[in-house]
Amino acid sequence: MNKKGLGKGLSALIPTSTQTGDAGEPVTEIDVKLIEPNTFQPRRTFDEEKLLELADSIKEHGVVQPIIVRPLNNGKYELVVGERRLRACQKISIGKIPAVIKDFSNKQMMEIALVENIQRQDLNPVEEAFAYKRLMEEFKLTQEEVAKRVSKSRSQIANMVRLLNLPKNVLKYLSQGYITVGHARPLLAIEDEEIQISTVEEIINKQLSVRETENLIKRLIENKDKVITRNKKELEKSPIIIDLESRLRSVCGTKVKIKNKGEKGSIEIEYYSTDDFERIVSLFTKDKIV
Repeated sequence: MNKKGLGKGLSALIPTSTQTGDAGEPVTEIDVKLIEPNTFQPRRTFDEEKLLELADSIKEHGVVQPIIVRPLNNGKYELVVGERRLRACQKISIGKIPAVIKDFSNKQMMEIALVENIQRQDLNPVEEAFAYKRLMEEFKLTQEEVAKRVSKSRSQIANMVRLLNLPKNVLKYLSQGYITVGHARPLLAIEDEEIQISTVEEIINKQLSVRETENLIKRLIENKDKVITRNKKELEKSPIIIDLESRLRSVCGTKVKIKNKGEKGSIEIEYYSTDDFERIVSLFTKDKIV
């Protein structure tokens, strides 16, 4: 990941002085027990070995860089930046930690936590995708607006969020690093959840490359016996209709159903957000919807 490409980075969201305590920014010693976790922290897993190494360093040298907190109405504080430092201090039972106190809105808290983790490459793909989705749902941001904040393309944001449509088992493998985003994305073209899970297990067991994974999924989609669901109506579909559905799923990157009634019928294409709708329509019109 190119850190230089991440827009203005944290310095655009938090002035440099607040990160270091320099330039007249007051640094306060705060009781560790008064600091609550950042409710907008997208990261769910922390490397215990690295936390212990940091704890040893803090034990010897102290906390070199203050954390950043915001005040709460109950007399406590909520962490903004510096969760690893706070956790390390908790491990060695340090009573107080140097902190800069600043006021931030919930939206700013979410943006800061997301940008900080992305810059440090601390998020796994599933955590990153959930963070983007949360920004869009809780703060009504479009994919375009989220993309600008993290200096990624709108299509990158859309592709990451779409990964959340995969089964929980697949997302677990992705978050644990058994497969990459490159392995996971083609699985979206498979409609049946059981086949998605069995396919990802095959990918892991055979240690398939991304290209081999793409070829495997292409073969599965082309094989009608692998994509027909257990639904009786699906079983009644002709091989031609099933093949067309598979090809449309590959093109659209989402679920597609063809309802054939003699010489008439309909095509249903699912989408999961306004941006996803625009992406699908643009595939057919080659134009961006205003």
